[in-house]
Amino acid sequence: MKSILRMALAALLTPLVFIGLSQIGPLARWVGSDAAWTALAPLFRLFRTAGTEGEENVLLGALLTASFIIAAIIVWMASALIRHFRTRQASH
Repeated sequence: MKSILRMALAALLTPLVFIGLSQIGPLARWVGSDAAWTALAPLFRLFRTAGTEGEENVLLGALLTASFIIAAIIVWMASALIRHFRTRQASH
């Protein structure tokens, strides 16, 4: 049950992390550069994308996946901190 709650919280945080990532200047510039398209070329081939719209969908999916992973790490760290403070408070 706790893991389902943690995954739901991570899913809710994902759009906020995505917005935060999109505000990072160097990352935004990299996404708009040829280097990003070159780095993601294996994913484009894997998903057999055709044209720029397909490639943009793959790029968006990659950024959303990264956002979800970052959100899950944030939730996990917050959960560990809460657990630490509860055990510390119970021992005193």
